[in-house]
Amino acid sequence: MKLIRKNTPPSLFAEYVKDEFASFSEMDKEVKDELRLALYKEQHGICAYCQQKLKSLERTKIEHHCEQTICNGKDGTQDKRLDYRNLFLVCSGKGGKNNDEHCDTSKSNFNKTNGLPIKINPLISSHISKISYSSTGLIRSSDKQFHFEMDIILNLNLHYLKDLRQRKWISIYRNSKSKRKNGDVDKQKMRKLLDADLTKKEDNFVNNFPALSEYMRDKFC
Repeated sequence: MKLIRKNTPPSLFAEYVKDEFASFSEMDKEVKDELRLALYKEQHGICAYCQQKLKSLERTKIEHHCEQTICNGKDGTQDKRLDYRNLFLVCSGKGGKNNDEHCDTSKSNFNKTNGLPIKINPLISSHISKISYSSTGLIRSSDKQFHFEMDIILNLNLHYLKDLRQRKWISIYRNSKSKRKNGDVDKQKMRKLLDADLTKKEDNFVNNFPALSEYMRDKFC
């Protein structure tokens, strides 16, 4: 998970939510397409939860961080169904040989009796700063509640995602070793590799898991 900085809502969406009868499920395609593109741009082309590149806008999903069935204005709750800060763009939520569920697809298997709404929020820097990575591909948080949400509810440590992160870590680490320092990591070399890995094209990340690269840069460089 990576820090997301929200922009102002796109114009058609901002106008639409003013309507007395505005509804997310009844939103016009034109409005939803503009909303989807705006979320894609502010997330720099990666999934809000797992950080994989969103390769096709058509296969993305608009995610309610606090579910429409929970934050709906009923029973004393705040209505966030059309709250732009409650909306993110996420991947299909399935991957690997077994099409294992993760991100919001995994999250949909939970409810307010066993973990929803999740508290960890990619908009809050203090939440993101508690996240760490390891050479095994594990993603964790020093906050027990946040770790549970990432590990169990969002299923971000399923084998498929862990394996991809581990490969990236090992590749960067291996290619950062110096031939003249007994195989020790050359920090300058690693920083160049990580900076290259964090390259953006048309303001979108070229590679998966940019927060892992940022973590390695802070940790080793």
